[in-house]
Amino acid sequence: MEFPHHIVNVVEECQISPPLGSVPTTSLPPTCFDLSYLMLPPVQRLFFYEFHHSKAHFMENIFPRIKHSLSITLQHFYPLAGNLTWPQDSTIPEFFYKDGDSVTLTLAESDYDFCLLSGNQQRDASAFYPLIPTFKCTTSNEKVVPLLALQVTLFPNKGICIGFSIKHVVADGRSYTHFIKSWATICRMEGDILLLSDSLPTYDRSTVKHLKMKKITSNFSLMEKRGVTRDTMHNIINKRDDHHTVPVDKVRATFVLVGSDIEKLKQWIMSKETELVHLSSLVVTCAYVWVCMIKARKSTLAETDVDNEVIEYLLLPADARARLKPPLPVTYFGNCLDSAAVTAKRSDVIGEDGIVCAAKLISKTIREMDINDDTKEKNLSFYISLPRNHCVAVSSSPKFGVYETDYGWGRPKKVEFVSGESMTISECPNIGGGLEIGLVRNKIEMDAFASFFADSLPAFS
Repeated sequence: MEFPHHIVNVVEECQISPPLGSVPTTSLPPTCFDLSYLMLPPVQRLFFYEFHHSKAHFMENIFPRIKHSLSITLQHFYPLAGNLTWPQDSTIPEFFYKDGDSVTLTLAESDYDFCLLSGNQQRDASAFYPLIPTFKCTTSNEKVVPLLALQVTLFPNKGICIGFSIKHVVADGRSYTHFIKSWATICRMEGDILLLSDSLPTYDRSTVKHLKMKKITSNFSLMEKRGVTRDTMHNIINKRDDHHTVPVDKVRATFVLVGSDIEKLKQWIMSKETELVHLSSLVVTCAYVWVCMIKARKSTLAETDVDNEVIEYLLLPADARARLKPPLPVTYFGNCLDSAAVTAKRSDVIGEDGIVCAAKLISKTIREMDINDDTKEKNLSFYISLPRNHCVAVSSSPKFGVYETDYGWGRPKKVEFVSGESMTISECPNIGGGLEIGLVRNKIEMDAFASFFADSLPAFS
């Protein structure tokens, strides 16, 4: 693998299975929530850790522990070691695990600048892609889809990067961070799972009922009638690895809103809009960043291309486990997301009180989310049809606590969500109450955003 100024050499490639005989052959049906993400690209995340030891020390003391703890973790998160298959007698696919199924774990070595990759400043977005694992089918059956791929990249005497690619159809953000943090805990505890005994994943889907399941299964039947076969869909899913879709002329950067700035924004918004008696830090942050992004994009357009009446969209996901009737436990493994689109006329969110308008719309949209009301649901075709240049998607959540992921050599220095070009929001590792925002944009737009982001804050003091 070679990218500009970045060569990653593969040292070892291995297959990691749950301990043999520890998990019976299991077929797990997907829910309506899983099937909503069937055709989407995988979720990809990178965890950077400082590690000031030699390659010899890593190979002798660390990598064996990584492999052993992964095997134990997969015993409890066995669907990730299995595959997505599509039985001939079924209208929908299934998650299938049999003894010996495995996950590909790649060990690589890089001489790239670890401090640059794990910093907040602007970096070439393509530099991260050699660190992302690729999917490899571990069975002789070409009609199965692997669900998880892992890569550990060593930067000798500098750091470690652990990369994850997870097919969205098998897990949402809460579920895959549950897996990642469980693996880290087992690795740190050298195989002991006692700390996880009360938080192991649950797979009971008997209470996951939703009206849209009928719509999804009927859509599959309709697609087959129109000539879109299982094989066609299988090929599409397997080709959506996205590893080779490297961003061209894009930069990645991280911005931080400290707790005091968030509080100032809250107070300023509520002084303008008295009906908003409570604003979460997440709502305020989304509103501020969204407005800065819209202004930045507008500033890069030619004057003749500016249309202030155009509609802007902000896509919001929300964990629906507690909202279902009956609710699901927080340890439920799979997808259980509600989603909604905030819509606003550009002129309304770039004006003097644009952030107030944005916060009000975001708050209202979140309050009105109702996963149990099928009439409010927008199907996948709606989201696909949204104009890309006027749409921002929010990914991840500070509630996931990704910076608590400690494998035994300390907490991450940096966590990067590298799937697509969404707005990612995480807790800030070094600043209590602060939030970290990750973006990918072309350099001109990123420079403009950085200016709006920094220069607008003093006005709210």
